[in-house]
Amino acid sequence: MMKHPRRSLSLLTTVAVAALGLAACGGTTDSGASGNTPNTAPIRALLAAQPATLDPIVGARSAQIVWATMLEPLINTDSSLKPVDTGIVTSWTRTDPTTWTFKVRDGVSFSNGEKADAAAVANTLTLTRDAPSSQLKSYFANVASIEAPDATTVVMKTKTPQYNYPDLLTTVYLVPPAYYKEKGSEGFAAAPIGTGPYVWDGAHAGRDMSVKKNDNYWGPNKAQNSGITFTWANEASQRLALIQSKSVDVSFDLPPAQTSEAKKAGITVVSTETAMKIIAFLDSTKAPFDDPKLREAAALAIDRDAIVKGIFDGQAVADSGLLNINPGSKPASSVTADPAKAKELVGSAAPAVQITYPANQYTNIAEVSQAVGGALEKAGFKVSYVPIDYGTLVKRVVGRQVPGIAIFAGVPNVASPDYFVSGFMRTKSITGNCADPQIDDLATKALEQNDAAAAAPIYEQLNTIGVVDKHCYVPLYRQIFNYATGAGVKGVVFGPLNTVDFTKTTH
Repeated sequence: MMKHPRRSLSLLTTVAVAALGLAACGGTTDSGASGNTPNTAPIRALLAAQPATLDPIVGARSAQIVWATMLEPLINTDSSLKPVDTGIVTSWTRTDPTTWTFKVRDGVSFSNGEKADAAAVANTLTLTRDAPSSQLKSYFANVASIEAPDATTVVMKTKTPQYNYPDLLTTVYLVPPAYYKEKGSEGFAAAPIGTGPYVWDGAHAGRDMSVKKNDNYWGPNKAQNSGITFTWANEASQRLALIQSKSVDVSFDLPPAQTSEAKKAGITVVSTETAMKIIAFLDSTKAPFDDPKLREAAALAIDRDAIVKGIFDGQAVADSGLLNINPGSKPASSVTADPAKAKELVGSAAPAVQITYPANQYTNIAEVSQAVGGALEKAGFKVSYVPIDYGTLVKRVVGRQVPGIAIFAGVPNVASPDYFVSGFMRTKSITGNCADPQIDDLATKALEQNDAAAAAPIYEQLNTIGVVDKHCYVPLYRQIFNYATGAGVKGVVFGPLNTVDFTKTTH
């Protein structure tokens, strides 16, 4: 019964994208015989799923591919993911162990005319810390006060020393105070306002959403295209078909099978190992995984190497660590699959396990969830599956309403292990699935170090506790992200932390 709505949505998406293709052709300047006149129609970008929300305060970062065209982070990063002074915040100083002073670029405005000044920065940071559904709430729990003494200065005081706030501000997107307060989260998401190179250009509910070039953009990287129209198709076969039929200019998130087909058809495909990793979260606060022995059994039952080989044909990277953020890095300690030991630990009890996962959100996520469930069943667990949309899953995880196992991606939006520690490991984190005072104490100790190098050994200890000793987290694999571009399409810039820059994209 669940397949029929998906077919209807897929058909609607195909018709919508085809219509967009016709509209784009109709809006293109006649190139004549020479073919040298540039195509002025919007770039047509095809996503795997509709963004759950365009509000960066409450939204998961998977949707920033859309909102980051209009909104900007407080601090920019360079190619090595280090904070740089080219964005809204131009400098940062740790004036004492618990005080940060940030300087805000003068003269920048939101596209609705509001000032993007220190007061706006302070408001966004306050929302990030205090909004009940803030996705980054746990990362700013240590902030005691945020003030804007003048138009270009923000002073933030913390309860205890914390070295990584400049990194964290690279994933906080600036919102206009008055407009956000007037509209609320849902109203803002329906028509976002920012300081970025594009501005909102409307949407057709359930079909598409568009942005257009911001002619008054303050920054140097002005868009080289007229705008972007985002559509989505849940089925990977459709995403391939639509790029083949030239109905879209770029098609994101192609699974291995469609990637191979696209390459055989002569379509340009870009493949990048990302920092995004798929993780199975075991809830140690509820049955059956309040029993440490059953958590260990589940961890030993799951063979990540078999998943990568069998489902992805090697086009993913098995990863046994939680806090090894950068691609290519490995943890000091890990868990190796041992199905026989897992079966011995489970015994004859046949404990029931619910596996919840976000349908259509990630490449082959249904197959991955079934593979995890199959391994658990061989160990003696009785498994049931709950596929739900990503937005609902996030709300249930935050509300502590997902017993058993939740499978979803961890995306380190900043190159710091604390992003996963504060996001997933602390008692007051997004998942809250591994409450342990020792973890809380070590997480605080790590942040109190002078820099990342001094904190590194503590993060190794935290990884060992969460993954190897307590088995609250079963890391599975890093995703290799594939996207295809149409003939003549250039300048799509895909970042290592799953970000996309469209400003240089042309067709």
